[in-house]
Amino acid sequence: MNDRGLLVLELSGSSYERGYEYGARCRSRIARMIEEEFYKEFSGRLSKEQLIKYAKKYVPFIEDYSPELAEELRGVADGSGFLYEEIVMINALEEREGFVRNCTAFAATGCSTENGETYHGQNWDGLEWEWFDGEVSLLFKIKRKDGPDILNYTNPGILTCAGLNSNGVGISWTSVPRLELRIGVPTYIIVAEVLRQKTIGDALNAVLRAERAGCFHFIITDKTEIYSIEATPNDIDIVYSDECVAHANHYISDKFYAKQNISQLKTDTFIRYNRMKRLLRENFGRINLEACFSFLRDHVNYPYSICKHPDEKVADKFRGLTLDSWVAVPSKGEFWLAHGSPCKNNFIKYTF
Repeated sequence: MNDRGLLVLELSGSSYERGYEYGARCRSRIARMIEEEFYKEFSGRLSKEQLIKYAKKYVPFIEDYSPELAEELRGVADGSGFLYEEIVMINALEEREGFVRNCTAFAATGCSTENGETYHGQNWDGLEWEWFDGEVSLLFKIKRKDGPDILNYTNPGILTCAGLNSNGVGISWTSVPRLELRIGVPTYIIVAEVLRQKTIGDALNAVLRAERAGCFHFIITDKTEIYSIEATPNDIDIVYSDECVAHANHYISDKFYAKQNISQLKTDTFIRYNRMKRLLRENFGRINLEACFSFLRDHVNYPYSICKHPDEKVADKFRGLTLDSWVAVPSKGEFWLAHGSPCKNNFIKYTF
């Protein structure tokens, strides 16, 4: 663990054993996540008992979708001493009503990059108070017996937020407007299942076969391919690119664009999206690792820029911040992570 709270762990064994060690090693962080993100957030509206009862509704969908992940969740619960339903509740964070994580993601490959290399990256934004003194961030090197190993970026109690596996399958993703929500497989569980796949085809199928609970945008890559996926519980749009893609926090496909209420979106999502597209275009054919880092450090429209910073004019509870930043290089098995604002922190290389 570094002095700013990033915890790096190696996890191995069965699904349950990996989950148990995760829970045991991160108990205090998980406790803070449950308390701050749910019990305090819903205080005066829903009791703990009501939240747990609601979370329980997701359980059969998760267990039917991925028994392996369900076992890992049970391990986290037992290792941390929390209820299974409380751990499920954290993993349904993206389906929390009104919650939209403001992030910016991109991917580039083929003729757009310097040597035909594939890159995907993202700024993982949240609220300043969610930084948890740097302890919101976890990076696991997961050794699996029956599938690819995983470089797994996540937050306390959540199985997977993003990452890269040893077969080169990787995922970055962004929140989009909640056109609809239902009880089903939570988004974070789908993200975790994507990274457990051996091929990009299997990764796409992990999205398609899920009875999805919410709405999201995924960028899924391997060593040569890029797919951009926008989805709701009942519909999906899949776009292939042999060059580059960008995304922020609004739908861009024809299928979904008109269904969102543009007047209710934050304007910075359009600025960050268009800015990232411009950076990719201006560096077309020359995109390399350093260029990717520079994209994520961009400050146009500061403080609501790609690299986000707290707005001092806004109440403390609503101040945004880039919590972490990463760039993955699937062909080399590299996951470069800047813990904290990428403009102030170096990208560190993590490998299998």
